[in-house]
Amino acid sequence: MVLVNTATSSLPSSWQGLTDRLSNVGDSAYIFFICDNDASTGKPWCPDVRAAIPVVQKYFEKRPEEILVVSVGQLPQWKSPDSIFRTKWDLKAIPTLVKYTRTQDGVSQQQVVEKDVKDEGLLKALVHS
Repeated sequence: MVLVNTATSSLPSSWQGLTDRLSNVGDSAYIFFICDNDASTGKPWCPDVRAAIPVVQKYFEKRPEEILVVSVGQLPQWKSPDSIFRTKWDLKAIPTLVKYTRTQDGVSQQQVVEKDVKDEGLLKALVHS
């Protein structure tokens, strides 16, 4: 597993735009949405993100999937009702680990959200869905 920090600018404008990146029906991509580090502590400002990162790293360390890691920014950016992550990527909370899968009709998504990201059973269910 590789966690790859990814700039927002390299993503399509919304999750539906992932059809171009998932060429075959059944292809999947994972994006782990987290937050920026707090300038004073050097750690993510969200406590759930701080707790989830090591769990996700450990679970995926022996898996072949590449996980794109995208930051939603600092708290004011994330809380803005105009945040692209809320309006275009359907995020309700962070951390969120999303599996996007190419279907006959486009792209579907499955999410593990907030405290559930720390549940290895739910991570396993997401990967094997």
